[in-house]
Amino acid sequence: MTYYDMTVTNARSLRCHPIDWNDTTETCFGFVDEEQLVGQPYQFQLSSNEYGRVHGFFIENVFYIVWLDPDHLLYS
Repeated sequence: MTYYDMTVTNARSLRCHPIDWNDTTETCFGFVDEEQLVGQPYQFQLSSNEYGRVHGFFIENVFYIVWLDPDHLLYS
């Protein structure tokens, strides 16, 4: 899928949305120079909550996975 496919066309079924660090248990992904690399962090689900969420970011149409969150703990 492209960036548009994930974030617009299939956003609802994938529950794909930007991560708002203000509403989470973390403040960032935690790597050096993150703000220069990551424009907007995203999360999406693999299945209806059975396997939790995938967190990462896009560079063009490539999604880079940073965390797997099987228990969906990023949001308390």
